[in-house]
Order: sequence, then C-alpha cells, then structure tokens
Amino acid sequence: MTANIPKVDLPLLEKGSSLSQDAIARLRRNKVGMASFYFLLLLILIAAVTPWIAPYTYDAQNLALGAAPPSADHWLGTDTLGRDQLTRIMYGSRVSLMVGFIATAVALTIGVLWGAIAGFLGGRVDAVMMRIVDALYALPFTIFIILLTVIFGSSMLLLFLAIGAVEWLTMARIVRGQVLTIKRQEFVEAAISMGLSPWRIISRHLIPNVLGPVIVYTTLTIPSVILLESFLSFLGLGIQPPASSWGSLISGGVETMEEYPWLLIFPGLVLTMTLFSLNFLGDGLRDALDPRASKD
Repeated sequence: MTANIPKVDLPLLEKGSSLSQDAIARLRRNKVGMASFYFLLLLILIAAVTPWIAPYTYDAQNLALGAAPPSADHWLGTDTLGRDQLTRIMYGSRVSLMVGFIATAVALTIGVLWGAIAGFLGGRVDAVMMRIVDALYALPFTIFIILLTVIFGSSMLLLFLAIGAVEWLTMARIVRGQVLTIKRQEFVEAAISMGLSPWRIISRHLIPNVLGPVIVYTTLTIPSVILLESFLSFLGLGIQPPASSWGSLISGGVETMEEYPWLLIFPGLVLTMTLFSLNFLGDGLRDALDPRASKD
C-alpha cells in the first residue's frame, strides 16, 4: 500500500519587476510629479489640435474692438490690434513647446555623444574635447545666437538649431562623468576583451546605462530652452510677427501692462505653470530613477 503523502501548500512566489517598472511605480506615487505630467500632456495635446479648436485664427484682427478685457466672446481678452488672446496663447504654445523639445533634442544628441566619447576614450582625446567645452562655456551664448540670427536671418529652424547648439555643454559634462565611472565596471571590461569596437561599446553598453541622469537633466533643459526663446522673443530676435510665442506675447504685454494688464498676466501665467511642471516632473523622475530608492 502506498502511504498517503500530505499536501503542502507552497507559498506564492512574489512576481518580479524590472527596474523600469519599479521607477514607474515610484513616479506614480509622486502626486506632484504625476500632476505635472498630466498638465504637460494636456498642454501638448492642446498645442497639437490648436488649428482645429482655436476660436479664431492667430492673425485675425478687429481694430474697432482694440484691446478689450476678458468677455464671453474673448475669454482672455484681446490685444491692441483686436486679436483674440486665448487663440494667440494657444498658437504660441505650439512654437514655445516646439522650441523646447526640438532644441533640447539637438542638445541631447550632441551632449550625449560628445560626453560618452570623451569619457570612454580618455587621455588626450578627453583632455582636448573637454577643453573645447570649457572654451565654449566662456563664450556669451546669447551673443552667439544673436550673431547667428543677424548673419543668417530670422527663421524658426535656425532658432531651434542655435539654441540647441549652446545648450549641450552641461549635458556633455554629466555624461562624461557617468561614463568615467561605468567604464571601470566588469561588463565594459568584458566587452573590451571580446574585441568589440569603441562605437559598439559606447552605443550598446555605455549610453543605455547613463539614461537615468540624462532623462532627468532633459526635463530640466526644456524649461531653460523655453526661457531662452522667450528672452530672445522679448528682445525681438525670436519668432517674428504675426506668429507668436509665449515670449513675444509677454514682450507685448510688458509694453502695455499698466493699461491692459491681462496681456501680460495670462501668457506669463501659462509660461510659469509650464516651467514649474517641467521642474516638478524632473524632480519626480530623479527620485524615481534613483537606484538607491527602496523597493516596497
């Protein structure tokens, strides 16, 4: 006869999670970070569909109306040329966000590649590349952008490239510092011993392992770029009329702030909320991507 073997209930194994899943879970617990994320998502969605939902066209004028305060027909009022302020803020969001994202993408590409190559190769190559960064840091980048604008003329594409070309320096230093630490680890030494090319090691092993700090700094670069574009538009060197950006709207509002304060308050409020949201999201991502964060 066979003995009856009692059944033993085995404990359920806890389902594992990846590092990215842990980071997303930590970010979701950050209420301020998630609120900022949803606000930015809504802002991007509105900017994308502005041509179809805007109550007026951005250049439609009503000179007889002039600068009118907020009303049922014009929720945020009109400017001195009778143009709807809400419409111009919505169209301005398209320009400001495009400058922020595209110029940051240019800075991200240059900075990550430059820093990764300098940090991995080291020696004289690293010394020369970082001295170039130091020399560029000493240049007044605003004057550099102004010179580019004067020489090549005002265009949106040039503005994107010019701002991106001066915002990559800090990114290069951050990536270089991370690479100098990572390249001493065993998996990089194993890749070198296997005879992999430097470019393959940089693209497949080094850059993916520095994405955490890069993502965090990217969220902090976007508001810096938007502010720079706003400053240039404030000086009249950015987006040219009749197109608008938040910076150009604020510039026009400053000139008439005593008589028509709504022309300054509303675009300034939208810009401020966007910059705060980007910074709060950056703080949330920094905490979520911190490898020392405890796992619940």
